[in-house]
Amino acid sequence: MRLPLLMLLLFCVLISSMAAVAQEPNQRVLTPGCWGEDVFWCQRRLMDLGLLEEATGRYDTATQEAIKTLQRAHGLPVDGLAGPLTFQVFGSLETFQYYTVQSGDSLYEIARKFDTSMEELVSLNLLTDTHLRIGQQLKVPRRQEPVIYIIKPGDNLYTIARTFGVTVGEITKLNDIKDPTLIKPGQELVMPETCDL
Repeated sequence: MRLPLLMLLLFCVLISSMAAVAQEPNQRVLTPGCWGEDVFWCQRRLMDLGLLEEATGRYDTATQEAIKTLQRAHGLPVDGLAGPLTFQVFGSLETFQYYTVQSGDSLYEIARKFDTSMEELVSLNLLTDTHLRIGQQLKVPRRQEPVIYIIKPGDNLYTIARTFGVTVGEITKLNDIKDPTLIKPGQELVMPETCDL
């Protein structure tokens, strides 16, 4: 009698764990203790950004701290949970975007338009032929978007600069700030390209 009960219990655990593993990013809010492919995907993105050292598939303290760093850097509420806003940030940090081939396009023209090389386009798209079709979708390098930080109550330029790994001087020069003490909540600051994300 014990064996069937144990088998049933094991089956239930396997079914519930398969549901967690099958989750796609954006379908659930990731919290400490969560595990599965979506957590692994999130951790890989954090590793790509240099915020995490390893992907384990389990949402641990290191993952939570990395998410908090990402949230701080992008002006999100800092709760350490990976939800829709965090996934939007990941999407905006993709290293490539898609381009639809138009009539008259060539690899050379597309490479010039996106400030890259033909070799990079071939490699990014695993092309075996340089002949393009109208309507074909090509991966092209994403143009670098500036990092914008929205000032929150209690912020000052010193703490903001420290959070992003830049100097107060770099921020004031880039944003044409004459008096660093006159910043206010809600004001947007463009961060230097060298900032830590």
